[in-house]
Amino acid sequence: MHDLYLIAINLTRRCNLACEHCYMDADGRASAAGELGTAEVTQLLDEIAARGTETMVVLTGGEPLLRRDLERLVSHGSQLGLAMVVGTNGVLLNESRVVSLKRAGVMGIGISLDSLEPDSHDRFRGCNGSWEKTLAGMDFCRRHQLPFQVHFSVTDRNAHEVRSMIDFTRAAGAHVLNIFFLVCTGRGESMSDISPARYEAVLNELVEAQANTPELLIRARCAPHFKRVAYERDPDSPLTRAQGYEGGGCLAGIHYCRITPEGAVTACPYIPDEQGNIRQESFWRIWDHAPQMQSLRQPTLTGKCGKCEYRKLCGGCRARPLGIARAAEPIALPSDATEYHLLTTERLGHGEALMRADPWCGHYPTGKPLIEPLNESGPTTISWSPEAEQRLARVPGFLRKMVRKRAEAHAVEQGESQVTVAHMSALAAKRFGDNMPARPTASGDQATPGNQASGEIPPESPVRRLAWTAEATEYLQQTPTFLREGVFAVAEDVARQEGRLEVNINLLRRLEAEDDPARKLFWEDQAEELLEVVLAGRAPQVALFVRPSMEAAAEREAKRRDSIVVSEADVAVVIATDMAGVEWDADALARVESAPDFVRGGIKKAAEFGARREGLSRITAEDLTRFRNRAMMRAVRRMKGFGMADLDFDAFAIARERVPRLKGNEQAVKRFQQIRSYVESKQAPDGGGLGLLDRDLLERMRAELRR
Repeated sequence: MHDLYLIAINLTRRCNLACEHCYMDADGRASAAGELGTAEVTQLLDEIAARGTETMVVLTGGEPLLRRDLERLVSHGSQLGLAMVVGTNGVLLNESRVVSLKRAGVMGIGISLDSLEPDSHDRFRGCNGSWEKTLAGMDFCRRHQLPFQVHFSVTDRNAHEVRSMIDFTRAAGAHVLNIFFLVCTGRGESMSDISPARYEAVLNELVEAQANTPELLIRARCAPHFKRVAYERDPDSPLTRAQGYEGGGCLAGIHYCRITPEGAVTACPYIPDEQGNIRQESFWRIWDHAPQMQSLRQPTLTGKCGKCEYRKLCGGCRARPLGIARAAEPIALPSDATEYHLLTTERLGHGEALMRADPWCGHYPTGKPLIEPLNESGPTTISWSPEAEQRLARVPGFLRKMVRKRAEAHAVEQGESQVTVAHMSALAAKRFGDNMPARPTASGDQATPGNQASGEIPPESPVRRLAWTAEATEYLQQTPTFLREGVFAVAEDVARQEGRLEVNINLLRRLEAEDDPARKLFWEDQAEELLEVVLAGRAPQVALFVRPSMEAAAEREAKRRDSIVVSEADVAVVIATDMAGVEWDADALARVESAPDFVRGGIKKAAEFGARREGLSRITAEDLTRFRNRAMMRAVRRMKGFGMADLDFDAFAIARERVPRLKGNEQAVKRFQQIRSYVESKQAPDGGGLGLLDRDLLERMRAELRR
């Protein structure tokens, strides 16, 4: 049997975007008919967990946030002990969904971002404004400490942004950057992929970047050559199967598969041959016995892949030669793949084509001996403590051999003959620091990583610490290290404001519950019906984005009249005020009115958008400051992504070269000159700041750029 490390479940073909590269050709016109129902997906999760809980489950689409049962599916899998992840384009990832997904037990969110230039990303994704909403989704994840990773699909058009995307991902607080290399399938079949030479250059760039950026996991997806490049640069690289790392290359049919919205099982999304359907037979029977799965696990490679010394470390992409053979029309291969132009005319059987050489690999066999993957079997003089074995069992399968090898080597270096939890914690701390995301246990709780074993309350605080009860301390110990300091600070701050002398579990649970945006009041049927009528005429993505703010506003209306029931009249008031319109405190509005006329309208519009997104009924001066600070820090992260290191007006000149919409845009130049003249006229006398932003914010912005 082959262990299943990763399974992707395409929950739907429906999508709010129309991405150029979509392998499913998903769009908003797709119907929900035929999709696996809630019971069918939960039954699949039960079946997976019955064999073991080391499988990571990615719920994706289409756009999975269009499934109303998404949180229920996440919760079910998490309670089984499976690592549940959601892959999304991020547009619908508003604050209420982030909170509800986190509460359901999601381990993390994968968010797609294909350019640091908004117009370029929006064109690629087929929807104006998607870039801004995607970054807002990342902000919500960061605000609620929900780990997220960035997914970047690289093409000839954006390959130059790889280095900038790495810097942006780190600055944005993501844990992982996955670089996806397109396989020409679905709508992506008509796209030009990057050339083999550019492909190779990007892979080298990623391997080098990973070595220089240990706090961020950088991985190439649908690019098994990543392992070969890593080995060429360093035979001891932990990124290769020679060192026990099974991820990063092609796992299709070996340790990975996907489920279509209709229940079909395929080796990967780009090898679309259905191997069975979970509606007709058990998943594990398909996984264990499907003929194509067997051939992928024991491949008989032909062409240069069959002669390559890296064929067991890499093996090439099996989908690309198959896609060429299946194409109804000849596919134009890049000029540096001349050996394989015969595939554009030669008609092959699918089984034979599956084993042909990968036309996008630039390596040619050298005749050197075959490089073997690490084999963890065999005699060893190192034993493992029961606690360490238990910890190792929680490590994802694709990392386990590597972790075992490195833990044993570490114990030997320490002059010891047994691997203990302390050895594993030391290795995890050295590798990940505080950036290791938590993993759910079988009970659905968050298990802390190895480097978080001590769980002590942060010892340093700018003010005197309060007493913590034993239950509250235990609660904090279960919080991942990289979140613990923030939870600690917020809890003590609230306790002091309320005149408390201690932090107890009731306070922590109340603070946790206050983040829940779900409905708090009972709704009359007429109120429900009116809300649905208003939303029915809107696109699904618009309805999902607007619904939480309308519901919150309607409940505020009910509370204003001292009612615990939302009536039709409450919803009507919300509709009359233009979709949960907000009011302004006098001092906040005065601040906006005192802004220069060339930015005044934009500030007011952005603040009202932010308030509606957060469900606020009024905008205060404090809200205005928070919105401003958030916008400024987002701008700084984008500047950093473009390689900028200083907070000065030279940034505009750099941006004009890097951002297509600014090139030749005289209106933008005029607006910049207005801003520059205004800011310089308000410059602080000592030159220590820009005169408009408080010194603390300026220092935060500068520190972010230089970090």
